[in-house]
Amino acid sequence: MPDIRYISLEEAAQLIQQAPDGDTKINMQQHLDAFAEFVEDGTSRIALYEGNTVLPYLAVKDDLIIVNGNLTVTGTLEDCLEVNLSLLLVFGNVTTQHLFTFSQICITGDLTVKDILVADSICISSLDVQGDVRARMIFEDGHWFDIKGTITADNIYASHSKKPRGVLQSNLEDEDLPDELKEKGKLDLSNLMQALMNNNADFLKV
Repeated sequence: MPDIRYISLEEAAQLIQQAPDGDTKINMQQHLDAFAEFVEDGTSRIALYEGNTVLPYLAVKDDLIIVNGNLTVTGTLEDCLEVNLSLLLVFGNVTTQHLFTFSQICITGDLTVKDILVADSICISSLDVQGDVRARMIFEDGHWFDIKGTITADNIYASHSKKPRGVLQSNLEDEDLPDELKEKGKLDLSNLMQALMNNNADFLKV
């Protein structure tokens, strides 16, 4: 079983101070400060996974989650589940089958998504990675990508973080997507998520 315990804001801040220098470290503290009021009023707790952690599935909900080590999720990693905002901080590398992010994630190492990365937060949150990002497909529709390393993916659909404003080099447009992923001719993330939940991955061939 993973080693998990609940820590204070002060302990979380100390972990951040021990992280490698870089923009991600600064962003981690800023996002922790933004969530401090929820911890202080008891709405949220801070869950710490100590050491390299392997899980079949991980959903980030009310509680802030910190992983002090590498994180491997053999299934799906998703955030902002049943809440409006969430926060995941990882001091290491992250590897997962699928990543569905709709809030804030900060990673000091690399991010590897074996299949599909979906990101949307109405342009208010970011995927912040100090290292490299690798994925089979990336669907970004209203999310910041703050990536310090390289981005490698077979196919990328991007709107908000599309170059030159962002860092994503999109090679898919709406007209390239299958009809089942679109609404009124444009990507509809709810259709995309429904297709994934139904294990319909035919669109991986686009």
